[in-house]
Amino acid sequence: MIYKKEIINPGRNSEQWFISSRAAESYPFASVLFKEGGYCFLDKDFWIERPKAKGYSTMVLTISGEGRFIQDDGTEFVLREGEMFISSPESQGHKEETHGDCTWEQIWLTFYGSSSILPSEHFDWKIIEISETALIRELMLSIIKEDLHSAIEGTIAIELAERLLILTLRRMLQIPESREKAKIRLDFEKLWNDVSSSLNQDWEVERLCSAMNLSRSQLTRLCNEIYGESPGAKIRRMRMESAKLLLSNSSMTIFEIADSVGYASPSLFSSSFSAYAGMSPRDYRKIRRGKIRNSTSAFLDRDSSDRTQR
Repeated sequence: MIYKKEIINPGRNSEQWFISSRAAESYPFASVLFKEGGYCFLDKDFWIERPKAKGYSTMVLTISGEGRFIQDDGTEFVLREGEMFISSPESQGHKEETHGDCTWEQIWLTFYGSSSILPSEHFDWKIIEISETALIRELMLSIIKEDLHSAIEGTIAIELAERLLILTLRRMLQIPESREKAKIRLDFEKLWNDVSSSLNQDWEVERLCSAMNLSRSQLTRLCNEIYGESPGAKIRRMRMESAKLLLSNSSMTIFEIADSVGYASPSLFSSSFSAYAGMSPRDYRKIRRGKIRNSTSAFLDRDSSDRTQR
């Protein structure tokens, strides 16, 4: 199914920082089917229109300022400091915009429809009060700042911050998880970490089954239940997302990247990547390097300004 994309007017003076594919694909986030997210200051010219039945849930948390929501059915409300808006993957469409003359400081997160982080009951949208906005803000900023560092310490810091953020969200949304499901999820996380560290190896279904001590049917069922995709599809996505990261942040050749993510043939890698990303590896590298340079410079300038003001 193809979902319509959002229509966005970013505003003239808005400042936004997004979680990169590197952090989004790390396993604390991947385990709950995280899609996208970020931290931003939005000026009075900002608005975004989200379509109905978009296939993912949207969470918007107001840190300061106010945001105005207009639902497709005509319902309007203002999201104030300490309030979180949550829409279901199959909800009606809506528009979000800044309210009044104040900057709207917010954190937004999106999760695919089968994510275990979402409330289990049927709902269109809801608003809940959040008591730990300072903690969530700190964790989000930690993820974004550590994302700028390619060293192993940065990766570890991202993983720890994401684990704590997921735990905090579960507590706020009051979403319990059975002991059995928690164990299976941890076993999967260990498996995916092993796969991630050696993507150039053959990861056939039989090897995955042996690692998890599950039959083929059990492995497929549980993987679909927890991650919303088959084991083979998940590994293909891991390979493609790893390739994205290497194309964006390394000087490796296309041939070397293809080999490192498990493709013996550069031409097969290029065709697979083009089908996944909508562009060739070479074009993706050119575009992403330009964006990363610009966003990193802007974020570091802002961080330096914040320290000076303190």
